Amino acid sequence: MRCLRQTPLLVLAALLTLPSAPDARHQARPRIDVSTDAVVRAATAYVSSYQQDFAFLVADELYEQHRLDATGREVERRSLHGELFMTYLPADEVWIAVRDVAEADGQPVGDREDLRRLLQQRNALRGLAQRIATRNARFNIGGVERNFNEPTLPLLLFDPKRVRGLRFDRRSVTTEGDATLVTLAFSERGQPTLVRGRRGPAPSRGEFVIEAGTGRIRKTTFELTDDPVVARLVTTYGHDRKLDLWVPQAFSERYEARRGRERELITCEASYTNYRRFVVTGRIK
Repeated sequence: MRCLRQTPLLVLAALLTLPSAPDARHQARPRIDVSTDAVVRAATAYVSSYQQDFAFLVADELYEQHRLDATGREVERRSLHGELFMTYLPADEVWIAVRDVAEADGQPVGDREDLRRLLQQRNALRGLAQRIATRNARFNIGGVERNFNEPTLPLLLFDPKRVRGLRFDRRSVTTEGDATLVTLAFSERGQPTLVRGRRGPAPSRGEFVIEAGTGRIRKTTFELTDDPVVARLVTTYGHDRKLDLWVPQAFSERYEARRGRERELITCEASYTNYRRFVVTGRIK
C-alpha cells in the first residue's frame, strides 16, 4: 500500500520536469560565430566601413604627460588642450589623427598652423602624413622619441594588406548586454611593420576586444619594443549617440627606457569629448 500511494507522486514529479514548449517571447538568440577567422573577417569589414564613417571628425582633446626618473619621482609634466582631427590622406594612402594644440601648460600656442587649409591639399601632397606625424610630436616630453602616439593607430592593422601578416590567438569570449565580445591577441609578422624603430622594423603585439558579428572594435592594446624602449598604447572606445559611432574616449600611453642603471618612464592620458564633423573649408557641424 505504501508503494501504491507514492507512485502517483513520482509520476507527477516526472511530468513536471518534462521540458515545456518554447515560449516565443524567450526565443534563443541566433548563434554568433566567435571563431578567430570569423571575428577577424568581421573586424576587417568593420574597419573598412568605419574609416569612411570616421573621416572628417574632430574632438576636443585633453592630454596629460608625465615623466618619471629611476626613483619614480615626477621630474616633468605637460598639459595640452586642443582638438584632434581624424582624416584620410589619399596621396599617402593612410589614415591619420592630426593634433591641433591650442594651449600648452595653460599658455596659448602662438604658431598654430591652419589645419583646414593644410588638409585641403591632402589629395596632392605626398609626404603629408610624415609632416603631420612630426608636427603631432612636437609637444612630447622626455627623451623617448615617438610620433606614432595616435588613438586609432592599431586599426590600421586591419587593412587587408596588413591583416594577412598578423598572427591571432583567441583569448576569451564574454558577454556585455546583448553583445558578445571576443578578445584576440595578435602579433605582427609581416613586413614592413606598422611602426619603424630607430634600427629598423618594430613588430607590434597586443590585443583587440571585438564585438562578434558586427566586428566593432571596443578596445585596443598595442605594444612594441625598440631597444631600449618598451611602449604600450591602450585605446578605449565608447558609443557616441549623436554620431551613432564607436569613437575613442580614452587613450593611455606608457614608454619605459632602461639604459644600465638609468630609467625613464613616460606616462600619458588623453580624453576625447564633443565629437563633431568638420569640412576642410572651415565649417564644423
